[in-house]
Amino acid sequence: MKKIVFLFFFLLHSSLWSQQDIVITVHETTINNLFKAVGNITGHGEYKTGLINNKYSWTLENLRIEILKDSAQFFTDASVKTWLGNYKDEVVGKVAISYNEKNNLITIRVVDAPFEIGITLFGKRVILKKLQIADYLTTPFEFEGPLTFKNELEFSMPDGSIRKIEAKPSRCKIEIIPDKIQVSTKIQYSQK
Repeated sequence: MKKIVFLFFFLLHSSLWSQQDIVITVHETTINNLFKAVGNITGHGEYKTGLINNKYSWTLENLRIEILKDSAQFFTDASVKTWLGNYKDEVVGKVAISYNEKNNLITIRVVDAPFEIGITLFGKRVILKKLQIADYLTTPFEFEGPLTFKNELEFSMPDGSIRKIEAKPSRCKIEIIPDKIQVSTKIQYSQK
């Protein structure tokens, strides 16, 4: 019986301790709306096949991410134009999500999204160039975390004095769950 009571109090204490006071949430739709605002991304280049020099161009459309449990993926539709025709490919990439407590920023960055520029010659696919979309998406999306919450409260005491209480966040924790990123913190209260 003592073991059961101890286990109950341990689990109760753990669940109360793990509850956070403030949670900042960044939803997948917010990030995808940012991608929509950025719009299409275009580029071009040259390639050489044998003795022939040719040009190609590409456009990334419909940039978006999908937030899963503990990770995220990047998707875009790549339209490519070459001298032998046009085609579209869906590109899938990796996304890094982090929280830096020192600068209080939630950072979302595409870190790996390769795609190939190719042509079809005599029924065979020939890769002309390999591109890395992460090289073109160098500016990460950044959001403020919960450490901006700092407050000083004043309470009037019965003797006419004022008691000042400082509320300060601590113990930040990041969680990546389907459709959202959450950074939470506990608030520590102390008299000033």
